[in-house]
Amino acid sequence: MTSRAARPAALLAAVGLACGGCSLLLPHPAASPAPASRPATSRPASSAAPGPRTAAVPAPPLASLLPFSPASLQAAAALAGRFTATWDSWSWRQPPAAWLAALQPMAAASLESALAQAAGTRGVLAQRTASRQAAAATVTALQVRDLTPGSVTITVTITQVITATSGTTRSAAAWAVTLTPAGAGWLVWDIEPAAAGNT
Repeated sequence: MTSRAARPAALLAAVGLACGGCSLLLPHPAASPAPASRPATSRPASSAAPGPRTAAVPAPPLASLLPFSPASLQAAAALAGRFTATWDSWSWRQPPAAWLAALQPMAAASLESALAQAAGTRGVLAQRTASRQAAAATVTALQVRDLTPGSVTITVTITQVITATSGTTRSAAAWAVTLTPAGAGWLVWDIEPAAAGNT
C-alpha cells in the first residue's frame, strides 16, 4: 500500500521548522538602570562582556510528535500479533470457514475478499489433508515499520511448527501487517511477507 501521509521523519522535520524561531519569542531580560558615574577603568582588550542570558527551551516529548499515542500503538501491535498468529495457524481438520471466521473480526472490510480467497485455495487444502498437516504459530517479535497519520505497519515475526504424517518441521517467517484506525481501536488492512514491503 502506498503511504497516505508524511512519515515520522517528515513530521519531526516539520516540527523542527515550526520551532526554528521559538527562541525569538522568549522575553529578553529587562535592561538594568545605568550605573552611577564612576571613574573609568581600563579593561584588558581580550576580555569580552558577558552576553544576555536566556532560559533553555525544553524539547517537546517525543510521544507528542506521533500521530497516535503509545497506548494506541501498543494496541495496534497486539492486534497485528494476534492476527498473524491466527493467519499462520491452521489444521487439515479445520474447515476453511472456521479459519476465516477467526480472522474476520480483526480485518477491515476491504481485506475480506482476499481472506476468503486464501481460505478456499483447493490445492493447498488438498495437500494439507493428504499429509494431515496442522500448523501452530507463535509470535516472537513485533516492530513498528511505518507510521503515518492514517495507518501503522507492524513487522510481525513468528515461529511456525507444522506437524504432518512425515514428521514435524519448524520455520520462522516475518509479515508486514498494516492496520488502520477503526473507532477506538484498529483493523488489519493488509498482510504480506515483510520482504515484499507494505505496498
